[in-house]
Amino acid sequence: MQALHVRKAPKRALLAILSLAFAAACSEDGGARPKDAGIDASGPPDASCFENPQTHAEIINACTTAQKVLKKPNLPLLQSGGALPPLPP
Repeated sequence: MQALHVRKAPKRALLAILSLAFAAACSEDGGARPKDAGIDASGPPDASCFENPQTHAEIINACTTAQKVLKKPNLPLLQSGGALPPLPP
């Protein structure tokens, strides 16, 4: 029975340490943290977004204050016709 307590002791200590770390990270003084660098989301919402989304299509196009990111990935295996090369055998 004592061996069972010995095995649980490190887990409890780790849980206690992690709990204290998270509690310290979540402070109530929101003004002490630095603001995001140069993002101004104070403008009007996008006209193509949904204020009260109900369906899947509306949820994925819901209004948000997130910054839009345009991605142009480099796809070296993509052929000129838009196809990919065949898989190896």
